[in-house]
Amino acid sequence: MLTVVAEILCAEETNFVRVLESFKKIRPRVLQEAGCYGYDIYIDDLSGESAMQAKVPYSIIMYEKWETRQDLETHMHSVNMKAHQEAIQGAVLQVQVRILEQVV
Repeated sequence: MLTVVAEILCAEETNFVRVLESFKKIRPRVLQEAGCYGYDIYIDDLSGESAMQAKVPYSIIMYEKWETRQDLETHMHSVNMKAHQEAIQGAVLQVQVRILEQVV
C-alpha cells in the first residue's frame, strides 16, 4: 500500500477555489478507480490560531492511498485526471508529491 501526499500551491484565491472545486468534482469517481483506498482533500484550518501551525495560503493537500504503484500510475493517466488537468490549466504554481511506504 502506498500513501501519496501532494501539496498543490495556487497563486491567488480565484485559482485556489477553481482547483479545490475540480478536486471535489472528481473525488467520487477517483474513489471508484482500481486500487484506490483513499482520496482526501485538505486545506489549512482557519478556525483558530496555533503556535505549531504553519499556514500556507492557497495550498491544497491531497492525501491518497493506492494499493500499488501501477494503480497510482493508471490514475495519473485516467480520464478523471485529464478532465481535472483541463479544468485547472494555468491555476497551479507548484506541485510537490511524496510517495510513501509504511515502515511499521
